Amino acid sequence: MLKTWFSVTLLSLFSSICAYSQSTTLSFGPVSEGGVSYEAEGTLMDDNGTLVTIALVGADPEKATVKNAEGKDVSLKLVIHDPVSRMTLLELPKSEREGVGVVRAVGDSTILEPGDAVITDVTKRSEVSRVVNHVKRHNGKILPLTFVRIHHPIGQQKAGTPVFNSKDELVAFIFQKDHNEKSMFALPIEVLANVKRFVAEGGGAGTYRPCWIGVSMDHLNDAPVIVGVRPGTPARAGGLKKDDVVLSIAGKKVADYAAVVNAFYYLEAGKPAEFKILRGADLMDLKVVPEINPLYK
Repeated sequence: MLKTWFSVTLLSLFSSICAYSQSTTLSFGPVSEGGVSYEAEGTLMDDNGTLVTIALVGADPEKATVKNAEGKDVSLKLVIHDPVSRMTLLELPKSEREGVGVVRAVGDSTILEPGDAVITDVTKRSEVSRVVNHVKRHNGKILPLTFVRIHHPIGQQKAGTPVFNSKDELVAFIFQKDHNEKSMFALPIEVLANVKRFVAEGGGAGTYRPCWIGVSMDHLNDAPVIVGVRPGTPARAGGLKKDDVVLSIAGKKVADYAAVVNAFYYLEAGKPAEFKILRGADLMDLKVVPEINPLYK
């Protein structure tokens, strides 16, 4: 009797969860006149209506809409847009939140291993995707941050589609396809924390502004070696010098230039970051205080 009650209760709870969509479809208008609009998926992250999505190049993050129950377009308020990752936070009106579940469980994308199972729809667990690798380069170019490449059994998913690990924790968002329809890049969940922090610290609405320290590095060198330090920059003030080899940034080991670029993306303007470097045969710990990149001031 108890077993039957438990089974019925569990089934009822699962049905209740599945009754809510894990994401909602939205549309972005084009930046330029004559451009093409496109659809993306948005994930509701809190009770305030924060909707997370991806506005790819060519999309205007200020021209986002969803369809209401009557099929009419409802405009979404832009909270913030990151021009580097293309992550966009919008505010979903309360009237349009019915039936859209809030995703509260967040995981860690950095511990995903090749072959790990992930899913893009918790109601279709048979459609298991697999992690391929963490991507730092694409077509020979260093990416502005590290992505996750996954293979999906049914092909391309819309940008912004949430990706969950085996514990049903949100770990990434689909970005765009790779070289074929079943291989996709996904934006790691850690980007969301970075963008949300910027808003929480008074970064304001509109555009996320990445920071910098003012060093130049040789992307062709196997080791992360500094080849130049600009005067009047955080790097110069922190004591970094030409020919220093960067070993770790803010506690994260970096083995090559691409890893340094990824670490730079997550630096916080005004917050000291510890740089462990190798200068000649000497190991040194230096504190560098990043600032907003002049290109975005």
